[in-house]
Amino acid sequence: MDRDILWLGLHKTGTTFLQKSLDLSQKALQQAAIHYVDLDEFRRRWTRPLLHKNHSEAPAEACLPEGTDRWLVFDENILALVQHGLTRRGFYPDAGPRARTISEYLGLKAPRIVLGLRGCASLVPSLYCEALKSTPFKTFQSFLMQSVEEMSWLPLIERLQAAFPDSELVLYRAEDLPGQEGRLLSAVTGVPTAAFTLLDKPERVGFSHAAVSHLHELAEQGPVSRDMVRETVRNLPRGPERPGYAPWSPEDRAILDANYARDIAILRKRARTAHAGPRLTFLDLAEAE
Repeated sequence: MDRDILWLGLHKTGTTFLQKSLDLSQKALQQAAIHYVDLDEFRRRWTRPLLHKNHSEAPAEACLPEGTDRWLVFDENILALVQHGLTRRGFYPDAGPRARTISEYLGLKAPRIVLGLRGCASLVPSLYCEALKSTPFKTFQSFLMQSVEEMSWLPLIERLQAAFPDSELVLYRAEDLPGQEGRLLSAVTGVPTAAFTLLDKPERVGFSHAAVSHLHELAEQGPVSRDMVRETVRNLPRGPERPGYAPWSPEDRAILDANYARDIAILRKRARTAHAGPRLTFLDLAEAE
């Protein structure tokens, strides 16, 4: 628990709630000598200057404030921007060197690497919808750059372990997170669960299946602007009468669910049996104290 912490996401795994809860808990973190910079400020100081091409602003100086002795870095955009999360080379293929760039600049020494996983059946549509908020419209099929049979978290895990051979890699399932946020923050930082101030869950307008279907219909008629995307989501928000975007056939969903179950089983086994090389820990959130 005395190491720096490098929390890498993934996107769409409850990271915003966790980050805002950490910001609300600055006093408890400072009492534990942990330095946490809120997300927007961290991106301004370091993520964009260090990782975005042709960024004009230089990165800020990296130093721990007096009274702190370790970093807690938490930005899913270190892995990639959300629109670049899925590529022909798989999920976050440049995560290792990007994370090393941040780690080395800040002077993190063998940090604990933290990563929340989520099944691709729900994650990939969520990545797509999130990308629609800030990038030119494309259809889901254009966004889908890998076959369902190929989708796996194992290559990403192995890339991160290769990039940080002296670090512990801490994994958890995002599906297990609701209601366990405080326990997760405690398990990662060593700060007691009761010391955290958790964010009141905000209501966020989500993409319904009807909204995305409508956008695809509009795209057949001509260009789709971001204003059109925003208007469509406002008019057709996700809710009890409009379920979220679900593009998969039953056959594809079955493949994705089976692949995720396989990956989790493999990673749990590696965590139980690892005795050499990079350390792997799999948190069962119901048991994390």
